[in-house]
Amino acid sequence: MNIENIIRLTQLRGMGRKTSFKVLETLTFKPSKEELVDFILDFSNENKFTRLPIYSKDDVQLAFDKAEQIMDKSEKNNVKIISYYDNNYPKSLKEIPDPPLILNLKGDISILNEMTGIAIIGTRQPTGAGVKAGKYFASLLGKRGYNIVSGLAIGCDASAHIGCLEAKGKTTAILAHGFQTIYPKENKELATQIVDEGGVLLSEYLIGTGALPNYFIERDRLQSGLSNATIVIQTAEKGGTMHAVNATIKSGKKLAAVKYNSPELINDKTQGNESLIRAGKAFSLTSLNIEEFLASVPLINNDHENHEKLPTSNLDDYQYKIF
Repeated sequence: MNIENIIRLTQLRGMGRKTSFKVLETLTFKPSKEELVDFILDFSNENKFTRLPIYSKDDVQLAFDKAEQIMDKSEKNNVKIISYYDNNYPKSLKEIPDPPLILNLKGDISILNEMTGIAIIGTRQPTGAGVKAGKYFASLLGKRGYNIVSGLAIGCDASAHIGCLEAKGKTTAILAHGFQTIYPKENKELATQIVDEGGVLLSEYLIGTGALPNYFIERDRLQSGLSNATIVIQTAEKGGTMHAVNATIKSGKKLAAVKYNSPELINDKTQGNESLIRAGKAFSLTSLNIEEFLASVPLINNDHENHEKLPTSNLDDYQYKIF
C-alpha cells in the first residue's frame, strides 16, 4: 500500500500502530483511495478486528480529511514520510520487536542503511566531565565514520550531536514528537545543523503530534534499533537513559558505559554507569580502550584497517584524569 493510504488508515479512530500492521497484513492487493474506503467498511462490517469500532462512511471521510491535512502540512514543512514497506526504510528497524509503521524525516535517510550506527546517550543534566566525554567520544567516532545516534535532548544527547558535527561526521537525532516543533527549543539550531551537514532527523510521529512522556520511552527503542552499539555517557541508577540501555541489552547488542575516576565517582550522575559496569552488563569505556570496544562494532562496507587508530592526543590533563 502506498504511504498516502497508510496515513489515511492510521487516522481512523482506534487505529494504533500495531493494529494498523494487523489490518495491512490482510490486504492482498494495493488499493486505490476509493478501494481503501470499501476495504475499511468491509472489514468493519464483518467485525474482523474486534477491538476496533464499527466505522461509518462519515468516520472514514473524517479520517481521510485528517490525513490530507497531515500530508499537506508535512509537504509544506519539507517533511518526508515513508512506511515500513518502502525500500529506503532502515533495515535495522525491521529487526526490532515493535518497528514503526511510519517514519517522518528531514535529511538523508540513506545513512541509516549505509553507515554503522552507535548510540551515545545519557542524562539531561550531566556534569562538566560528562559534557566533555560526550563530545570527545562522539567526535572520535564521527571522524572514524560511524553514524552517531541520539535524541536531541539537552545534556549528553546534545554533546554527542555537537561532538560529531565538530568532527565533520554525520549524526541522527530521533524525536519524540511531530515536526511541527523541535523540542527542546534550545536545540532548534542544532537540529538544522544536523540536516545541513548530511545527517537526519527522524520521528515515528506524524506532524501535529505533541511530545507525551511515554513517547520519549518509545523513542529509546529506535535509538537502540538503529545502532550496533550504545555508549552511556552519564546516568543515574534510575535515570531515563536506562530505557535505551535495557533495549540494547535485550537485543544482544554491545553496551559500554564511560568509566570515571575521582571526583566524578561520587556524583549521582555516574552511579548508573558504575552499576552497569559492576554487573558486567557494560564495557568499562575510557579514553584509552576505545579501540578495544570498537573491535566488536565493525563499520559497514569499511575495514577498520583503512583508518588510523583513534587519537588520544587531543585530551587535556583534566580529561585523562577523569575518563
